[in-house]
Amino acid sequence: MSDKKSHEEIIKRVCKEILLSNGLFQKGSSRIYLDDNGYFFTHIEFQPSSWGRGSYLNIGLCFLWKNRDYFAFDYSPFIAARAKNFVEYQNDTQFEEAMREYAQFALEQALDFRKLRNIKYAKRYFRKVCRNMKKHLETLDMIERLDTEEILAAIKKMRSFWHSKPSMKNMPYDSFFDEQKNDSIAGLIPDSIWASQG
Repeated sequence: MSDKKSHEEIIKRVCKEILLSNGLFQKGSSRIYLDDNGYFFTHIEFQPSSWGRGSYLNIGLCFLWKNRDYFAFDYSPFIAARAKNFVEYQNDTQFEEAMREYAQFALEQALDFRKLRNIKYAKRYFRKVCRNMKKHLETLDMIERLDTEEILAAIKKMRSFWHSKPSMKNMPYDSFFDEQKNDSIAGLIPDSIWASQG
C-alpha cells in the first residue's frame, strides 16, 4: 500500500485480527474499539493527529450509568488515558509492527478490565484506586450502589440508547442488562458477578 489511507487500513486489519477476534467490537468505521462489560465499556481509541498520519493509543473505562451520547474515559490507569504516544506512519512494515504492538497492549488491558465484571472485585479495585485518586470516589460510590433500582435503570437506558445506533450494530446483547423481562429489579444481578474473585 502506498496511498494516503494505507495507515487506516493497517489499523483496521490489525484490530480485526487482534481485537475483534477476542470479543471486542468496532464503533462503525471509526478508530474506536469497545469491550462490553455490562455496566461499562473498555474504551480503546487509536487517536489520529491533525498534523500527520499515524496514531496515539488511548485506553480507559466508560461507565454506562452516565447519561450522554458520546464515549468518554471516565477512568484510566494512564494519565489523560494516553496509553501510548503518537507513532507516525513511515512505511507499511514499520507502521504495522507498531500497530500490532499497540493492539496487543490494548487487548491485554481489555482482558484485565474484564475482571471488573465481578462486582466484589470492582469494589476492591476502586477502593485501592481511591487511596491515591480521590476523584474516583464517585465511581466507587456508584459501584457500591450498582444493585439499586436507580443505577440499574440508568445502565439499561444507556445500553438501549447505544443499541439503537447504527454505528453500534455489533454491540453484543447482555443476558442481564438487555434482556431481563422481570419487572422487579431487586435481586436480579446474577450471583456470579457478586462472587469472590480468586
